[in-house]
Amino acid sequence: MLHDRCPDLPSPGGQLSLSSVSSSNSSCSSVSSVRSGRSTGPHRVFVPHSPLDLQLGHRVRIMLPTGRISTGTVRFLGHLQGEPELHLGVELQAPDHGVRDGHHKGYCYFDCKPGHGAFVTFHKLLMAWE
Repeated sequence: MLHDRCPDLPSPGGQLSLSSVSSSNSSCSSVSSVRSGRSTGPHRVFVPHSPLDLQLGHRVRIMLPTGRISTGTVRFLGHLQGEPELHLGVELQAPDHGVRDGHHKGYCYFDCKPGHGAFVTFHKLLMAWE
């Protein structure tokens, strides 16, 4: 699990580390070796094929649960308490109605202004850039 977690609230249990993502997905090692060979400019745009392609601080374009497209910064990557799928926690560039503040079910995964946080599954990620 990667995150910028709030220091004052409990951390969630059962988080998935990127090492366990790697061991559970046999294609991840080849993806990361391909990634290491790519050119890395300051604003390189790419389409992540695996959660291992992402890092905290990457800018991303996502589809929100409302169906709207939004841009933000990755602040969390892992499992949310009580959710089976891997999620991205994204601090949105602009607030959106119906989104969060980095909290989910009483746990703080990252800190941001109210309305500027969203959690989406990896398949809702449209593109990313460094």
